[in-house]
Amino acid sequence: MSVVYHRLYFSCPACAASGQRAGPPTYWYHSDCDGPLDIGSDATVRCSRCYFASHIRHWRYSCANHQGDYRSTTSSHFASSMSMSAALLAAGGRSWLISILGNLSDW
Repeated sequence: MSVVYHRLYFSCPACAASGQRAGPPTYWYHSDCDGPLDIGSDATVRCSRCYFASHIRHWRYSCANHQGDYRSTTSSHFASSMSMSAALLAAGGRSWLISILGNLSDW
Protein backbone atom coordinates (compact mmCIF):
# COMPACT_ATOMS: atom_id res chain seq x y z
CA MET A 1 0.00 0.00 0.00
CA SER A 2 1.43 3.39 -0.96
CA VAL A 3 1.90 6.26 1.47
CA VAL A 4 -0.66 9.06 1.17
CA TYR A 5 0.47 12.57 2.13
CA HIS A 6 -1.49 15.68 3.11
CA ARG A 7 -0.32 19.17 4.06
CA LEU A 8 0.53 19.39 7.77
CA TYR A 9 -1.94 21.75 9.46
CA PHE A 10 -2.42 21.70 13.21
CA SER A 11 -1.63 23.45 16.50
CA CYS A 12 1.88 23.19 17.91
CA PRO A 13 2.34 19.78 19.55
CA ALA A 14 5.45 21.03 21.39
CA CYS A 15 3.36 23.63 23.23
CA ALA A 16 1.00 20.88 24.34
CA ALA A 17 3.94 18.75 25.50
CA SER A 18 5.33 21.61 27.60
CA GLY A 19 1.97 22.55 29.10
CA GLN A 20 1.65 25.80 27.13
CA ARG A 21 -1.55 26.83 25.46
CA ALA A 22 -1.05 26.14 21.76
CA GLY A 23 -1.94 28.83 19.29
CA PRO A 24 -4.38 28.35 16.43
CA PRO A 25 -3.77 25.63 13.85
CA THR A 26 -1.29 26.61 11.16
CA TYR A 27 0.55 25.19 8.18
CA TRP A 28 4.08 24.01 8.95
CA TYR A 29 7.29 24.65 6.99
CA HIS A 30 10.73 23.04 6.90
CA SER A 31 13.26 25.37 8.58
CA ASP A 32 16.06 24.27 6.19
CA CYS A 33 14.38 25.33 2.94
CA ASP A 34 11.00 26.86 3.92
CA GLY A 35 9.19 24.14 1.99
CA PRO A 36 5.68 23.13 3.08
CA LEU A 37 5.53 20.01 5.25
CA ASP A 38 3.28 17.05 4.52
CA ILE A 39 2.35 14.17 6.78
CA GLY A 40 2.10 10.64 5.45
CA SER A 41 -0.13 7.76 6.39
CA ASP A 42 3.02 5.97 7.61
CA ALA A 43 3.65 8.74 10.24
CA THR A 44 6.40 10.33 8.15
CA VAL A 45 6.76 14.09 7.85
CA ARG A 46 8.11 15.13 4.45
CA CYS A 47 9.18 18.47 3.02
CA SER A 48 7.46 18.98 -0.32
CA ARG A 49 10.32 21.17 -1.58
CA CYS A 50 13.55 19.29 -0.74
CA TYR A 51 11.83 15.94 -0.01
CA PHE A 52 13.64 15.38 3.28
CA ALA A 53 11.50 12.86 5.16
CA SER A 54 11.65 11.29 8.59
CA HIS A 55 9.34 9.67 11.13
CA ILE A 56 7.37 12.15 13.23
CA ARG A 57 9.42 11.42 16.36
CA HIS A 58 12.53 12.97 14.76
CA TRP A 59 10.98 16.38 14.08
CA ARG A 60 11.04 19.45 16.35
CA TYR A 61 8.52 22.30 16.27
CA SER A 62 8.74 26.08 16.58
CA CYS A 63 5.64 28.29 16.62
CA ALA A 64 4.79 31.92 17.43
CA ASN A 65 4.85 31.06 21.17
CA HIS A 66 8.53 30.00 21.03
CA GLN A 67 9.80 31.27 17.68
CA GLY A 68 13.25 29.94 16.79
CA ASP A 69 13.20 27.53 19.74
CA TYR A 70 12.64 24.10 18.17
CA ARG A 71 11.09 21.77 20.71
CA SER A 72 10.32 18.08 20.72
CA THR A 73 6.97 16.57 21.55
CA THR A 74 5.57 13.18 22.52
CA SER A 75 3.51 10.73 20.52
CA SER A 76 0.44 11.39 22.65
CA HIS A 77 0.72 15.19 22.34
CA PHE A 78 1.33 14.93 18.60
CA ALA A 79 -1.71 12.67 18.22
CA SER A 80 -3.82 15.03 20.29
CA SER A 81 -2.84 18.08 18.23
CA MET A 82 -3.39 16.22 15.00
CA SER A 83 -6.75 14.76 15.97
CA MET A 84 -8.03 18.25 16.80
CA SER A 85 -7.30 19.44 13.26
CA ALA A 86 -10.53 19.31 11.29
CA ALA A 87 -8.59 20.25 8.15
CA LEU A 88 -6.36 17.15 8.38
CA LEU A 89 -9.32 14.92 9.05
CA ALA A 90 -11.25 16.41 6.12
CA ALA A 91 -8.26 16.08 3.78
CA GLY A 92 -7.27 12.55 4.70
CA GLY A 93 -10.37 10.96 6.09
CA ARG A 94 -10.83 8.78 9.12
CA SER A 95 -8.95 5.72 7.84
CA TRP A 96 -5.92 7.87 6.88
CA LEU A 97 -5.84 9.40 10.37
CA ILE A 98 -6.16 5.97 12.01
CA SER A 99 -3.27 4.74 9.85
CA ILE A 100 -1.03 7.56 11.11
CA LEU A 101 -2.00 6.94 14.72
CA GLY A 102 -1.21 3.25 14.26
CA ASN A 103 2.26 4.13 12.93
CA LEU A 104 3.17 6.64 15.62
CA SER A 105 4.58 4.24 18.21
CA ASP A 106 5.49 5.59 21.63
CA TRP A 107 8.38 7.93 22.23
